[in-house]
Amino acid sequence: MNRRARGFTLIELLIVIVIGGILAAIVIKEVGPASSRASAHQARNVFVGMAARARAHAIERGQMTHLVVDAQADSVSIVAGGDVLETVHFRGSMGIDIRAPSAETRVCMTPRGFAEPSCNSFSSAIKMEFVRGTRSRAIEILPLGQLRW
Repeated sequence: MNRRARGFTLIELLIVIVIGGILAAIVIKEVGPASSRASAHQARNVFVGMAARARAHAIERGQMTHLVVDAQADSVSIVAGGDVLETVHFRGSMGIDIRAPSAETRVCMTPRGFAEPSCNSFSSAIKMEFVRGTRSRAIEILPLGQLRW
């Protein structure tokens, strides 16, 4: 009696594994840049939220509040009355590098909700970048505390 073997040959299995490996490599190659772009976008949104919280805190409490960007430590803090209210470490939590014109940038928010140009660490608009890998997102801070992106 002639009996046929069931199953796959070794060559058929190797071909399937090689094709699967090639497809996986293509997918991994495409996921990296998309992840970097999303992280940079998220970092910019987090910064915008922190600037809004600094402004809201100044208005609600009726006291000067500072938004401090430390480009060397890749962190942003909200400081009021000498107390640090909130800090986000962009490098540690999102893998983001903050690039700014100076090592420390300070935006002073008054109780009226505007930045105080004489207290700020800059006098004209400055550009900050949130960078991860080859992807970046930029934001511009104007002297009265407005943000443009």
